Amino acid sequence: MNTSETSAKTRIHRRFLKVGNRRMHYLRAGEGPPALLVHSSPANVTILLPEIAHLSTRFTCIAFDTPSFGLSDPLQLEEMEVADLADALAEAMDVLGLPPCPVFGSHTGAAIALELTARHPEKVTGTVLDGVPIYMNEESKSLVSKYFQTMPFDEFGGHYARTWTRFRDQSIWFPWFARHPDNLNHYDLSPPERTHEWVMMYFYAAHTYAPAYRAALSYGERALDAVAAINGPMIFTATETDMLHPHLARLPALKPGQEIQGIGSSLERKRALTEKSFIQFGSAGAAPHDDCELRSSTLVERQFVDGEHGEIHVRYAGQRTSPPLLLLHDAPGSAQFLGPLIEALSTRYFVCAPDLPGCGESDPLPGDAATISEFARALEQFCEKNGFKQPLVYGIGFGSSAAIALAQQLEGRIAGLLLRGVLLPDVSERQALRKDYAPPITIQQDGSHWYRTWLMLRDSLIYWPWYNRRYNATRPAPGDFDGERMHAWTFDVMKQHTSYQHLIHAAIDFETDKALAELKCAVILINDPHTPFSVYDEHLNSLLPQAPRCLATDDSTHALTITNLLAHQG
Repeated sequence: MNTSETSAKTRIHRRFLKVGNRRMHYLRAGEGPPALLVHSSPANVTILLPEIAHLSTRFTCIAFDTPSFGLSDPLQLEEMEVADLADALAEAMDVLGLPPCPVFGSHTGAAIALELTARHPEKVTGTVLDGVPIYMNEESKSLVSKYFQTMPFDEFGGHYARTWTRFRDQSIWFPWFARHPDNLNHYDLSPPERTHEWVMMYFYAAHTYAPAYRAALSYGERALDAVAAINGPMIFTATETDMLHPHLARLPALKPGQEIQGIGSSLERKRALTEKSFIQFGSAGAAPHDDCELRSSTLVERQFVDGEHGEIHVRYAGQRTSPPLLLLHDAPGSAQFLGPLIEALSTRYFVCAPDLPGCGESDPLPGDAATISEFARALEQFCEKNGFKQPLVYGIGFGSSAAIALAQQLEGRIAGLLLRGVLLPDVSERQALRKDYAPPITIQQDGSHWYRTWLMLRDSLIYWPWYNRRYNATRPAPGDFDGERMHAWTFDVMKQHTSYQHLIHAAIDFETDKALAELKCAVILINDPHTPFSVYDEHLNSLLPQAPRCLATDDSTHALTITNLLAHQG
């Protein structure tokens, strides 16, 4: 979910908010009076980036991933109504401290915005509803009975073709399963980049979207009651090519200050109408203070921290009074699989495991040739921003290269370095790795880039390097080929398909031998036969013959061993 290039003038800030025991993710952009935007389903807030870019020149735009979508936790309800989603949004507004403000909602988001306005009128100064769904009861039953087809994650990767075709069909017919000329959409087939966006948004919510989306599609005639109950200002609109444009004719008689506005087929006119309406509605207070502080937690929490070049997504746990430990993940991928290790280490340290720039949910560094020193600089800024002095740094695989570079940069300001697999190629191997290890991921018309990426990652569990598919290159450690895990890994890489290779290339180009020879901090080597870099262990041992060693075992034992080794060294 890369938001760093939304607008040349707009900086998007991503945040997590705890609402009760649920985590809600939201975007914040712009300055000025606050305004709330509600996305459609099964999308997430990224679909609103064009609206945010336009409106943030005048307003502080707040856009939540509604429960079950994007990075927001679901409501713990097997069946739900739009009222449940509207109440959850109202609760999030309270926790954030959002004053009464104008609200925009699109499609299923318009249903939620409409219900929010009806149930919590004190929170809304006016509403713009883009394509509000008003399905009659029989229409809703027909949609709900066929719309939600599960596509389980296949250990053989077959779900990528099924999912791609389903969202490609959505561009051709509405509803997507009614493949008949009478159901053709009145526009051309979407380009593959757009289909890819929808597949991405679906995968964010694949396990949780159905109850919330079903509620919106079942809203139906309740929309008429909600409109009739609202006395405040409302604008109803939709482009003429929108499949929900005919629903505007189903609206009941409107009250003064409520009207239907035609915009033809122009998205620009829709955005201009929303801006004009928001100015008229006004806000009842200033935008709330922006808070992204990392606080003590016994559970693994998540937050976004502003960096010089974008947002850094971090998982963290522990007491803020404990010594800081920076845990740097392997690549390609992110810190998503490090939760158990974070939790185990957090009993003694305040553990932060950022997604390195251009990985997972973190924005990339600028350009396509970031050096390892630039990654180290971004990590140094992260430490400075969060007040981490003398951090312990733990690197895994490609993350070890970033850890070593950070130790160089923080000379004299680091408590120690733990290395779990270090890339130490010779000259010829370095050239081959640079050429073939992290190939570009290019979106294809047929969606085959998903399967190719999945297969690349799968083969990396079998061979080192993965592209040398010969018996003598097979790895001795068994791989985890579970379908759910393989999909989670593939999806993680695809989140940053244009930058996932930056860290890998930076590590390949890094003169690691020289950097290790120059280190002046304590180093502990962690032997792990499951990392492909175990092939370099003999070379690593020769470079650091005095470094203590331990074996990577289960996470709790491993955490205790590290603590004892560090105490002995200290």
